[in-house]
Amino acid sequence: MKHSNVISLFLEPVEHQIEIYYFFDPFHKDALKMEAIVNKLLLEYGDYVRINKILAPSLRVLTKCQAQSTSKIDNIALAYKAAEVQGRNRARKFMRYLFNRISPTNSVCTKEHIIDSATLANLDIHSFMDEMESENLHTLLNRDLALYRELDINLLPTFVFFSGDIESEGLKIEGVNEYFIYAYVIHELLEIDIQKKALPHIYEYIKKNELVSIDELKIIYDWQDSVLLKELKQLQLSQYISSVTHGDEIYFEAVGNHV
Repeated sequence: MKHSNVISLFLEPVEHQIEIYYFFDPFHKDALKMEAIVNKLLLEYGDYVRINKILAPSLRVLTKCQAQSTSKIDNIALAYKAAEVQGRNRARKFMRYLFNRISPTNSVCTKEHIIDSATLANLDIHSFMDEMESENLHTLLNRDLALYRELDINLLPTFVFFSGDIESEGLKIEGVNEYFIYAYVIHELLEIDIQKKALPHIYEYIKKNELVSIDELKIIYDWQDSVLLKELKQLQLSQYISSVTHGDEIYFEAVGNHV
């Protein structure tokens, strides 16, 4: 599985040494866990990697997107592609905000969820809505499908790693794995000593991501439970964050105008 013409067309050249293709299913039960892993990889290794997050264009995923929608406007697959037109980083933020609205309560995606998430991701709403109605989205989805088939994706989620050597084979890691597995692959592919970036303060992480589960914070910070709970308690007492419970999961959100 080497770099190919389809992959070359899919992306512009970049200076990063490792390209990662992350194919995800927005309905997967571990979608938010994988979101935490992707976030941590970007926080710690963002100087060395670029992660191309692709909503898997499989028949099952696209059919589910279609089944839960009432129009183009609330179709998750189309909305994500429309957001991507304005940049991959904004699309990634858009999907995170959308996850925050549908995952904790297992809600069906609505037009209001889409517009709210697009606004928070700083998308140009007029252009975004025009793109949602455009046939161009189907061309973009077909390009994703060609890449999906070429990389022989059979299980979701899947990461495919390519080093800077265009002749090297890609390394595929399927399913949900622990964070250290993905970090180990990055170190092995780079074959050089690298310095991880320091993680942001926990309050800054919560503030940036709007709504964060305690399980996500465990992945990001990898602290002992007692240490994490003490830090969260202090932030709550100082009125920097508040907690909310959905089902069996506890989430935290930033409050006030703390800098």
